[in-house]
Amino acid sequence: MAVSAAGTDVAAAFAELTETLVSGIDIDKYLADVCRHSVGLIGADTAAVVYTTGQDPARVTAADERGHRLAVRSLEATASPWAECLVTGTVISVADLTAESQRWPWFEQLASQAGLRAITVLPVRSLTGVAGALALVGGPVPDARGIQLARSLCDAAGYGMVLAEHRSRLEAAVSQLQLALSSRIVIEQAKGILAERWKVAPDEAFRTLRRHARTTQRRLADVAHAIIEGTADLLPPDRAWRK
Repeated sequence: MAVSAAGTDVAAAFAELTETLVSGIDIDKYLADVCRHSVGLIGADTAAVVYTTGQDPARVTAADERGHRLAVRSLEATASPWAECLVTGTVISVADLTAESQRWPWFEQLASQAGLRAITVLPVRSLTGVAGALALVGGPVPDARGIQLARSLCDAAGYGMVLAEHRSRLEAAVSQLQLALSSRIVIEQAKGILAERWKVAPDEAFRTLRRHARTTQRRLADVAHAIIEGTADLLPPDRAWRK
């Protein structure tokens, strides 16, 4: 098949994907957009991506409900085009699925029931290797130009996955820093309260606070918070050491 999409359509599709990456990425929606553009630009009946992130189970996103249902059901099979592509990292293109009934028996039945006979699957690569597989289902199989365009869409999908993972790690790091800063502020406040109450140096108040947290096997920040709220009653240093 020859790709019928005009160059302006291709440019508009990639411009939309780029804008999504820049403005803030929801990886499921982004990959669904990749699938949607795959259908529109290359001419498949539907498209779906099966992908993994870290140690999480495989996830599915698709251009429409039909593609999503096929991909989800394929995860239950012992063999499927997506699973094979994820393992081999190679392009799979089959013009007539009925000829592959032994290769993917369950999927061939599902596709046949949906009126879909052809499939082309391409790997989606991230920094660590093959992280997903994009399947173009139905319609004639793509020609060389169509495969090249599909590869470019897979590259876009891979960039999105890398960016989403990086952003997730960054947000987790920021959250941890905020938690650590909040804990530090609470501890400093509690230390000041105890130092003023006991008329001792702040460092001595902190040592007593820390000793109490260790003795009671509680987080230092939790004990400090209790001090601020007035729900914890610590012995002053001279009595605490003798106890």
